[in-house]
Amino acid sequence: MTTSLKLSAVILAGTMAFVPVAQAEDIPEVAVVHQIIDLNADTPAHAFRFEPKYLQVPAGATVRFKGSTGRHTVTSILRMIPVGARAFEIRGKPELNLTFEKEGVYGIRCRVHGRHGMVMLLVVGDPSSNLKEAKAYLPKLGDAERAGFEELFAYLEAQNG
Repeated sequence: MTTSLKLSAVILAGTMAFVPVAQAEDIPEVAVVHQIIDLNADTPAHAFRFEPKYLQVPAGATVRFKGSTGRHTVTSILRMIPVGARAFEIRGKPELNLTFEKEGVYGIRCRVHGRHGMVMLLVVGDPSSNLKEAKAYLPKLGDAERAGFEELFAYLEAQNG
C-alpha cells in the first residue's frame, strides 16, 4: 500500500462533518462500521444511522459491521454494487466481517430504517467501475434514502476531483 491511499470517513447530519483522513499506514486491518440508534436525536435521520456513513478502503479490505441486532440490517442495494460483487444482508448479528474484493461503490442501507435515511456508501478502491450505474438508480429510492446518497456521492466526487 502507498501512503497516498486514504481511508475517509464522514458522518452526515444535516451538514457534512468531516472526520480526519487517515494515511495508509494508519488504516486498521479491519475497518469498523457501527449501526446507531440515538433516542435523543432531533430527527429520524440522526436517530438511525451508520457511523461512518462514508468509508473508503482498498480492494481486499475487511469491514466489520457492528450492531445488526433487533430490527437493524446491513443490506446491499443490488443496483448499487459492482457487477460480479456478491449481494449481502446482515441481520441478527452483533458483528460480522465482510471482505470486499471488487472495486467500485457499494450502496448500503438498513432495510427497516432506510426510509429514515439510514444509508451508507462504501467505496472500494477505484469507484469508477459502477459509479454511473449506482447514481442512475437514485430515482428508484425513497426520498430520505435518495437524499442521503446524493450527499454521499457529492462528497465522493469532491474527494476524487
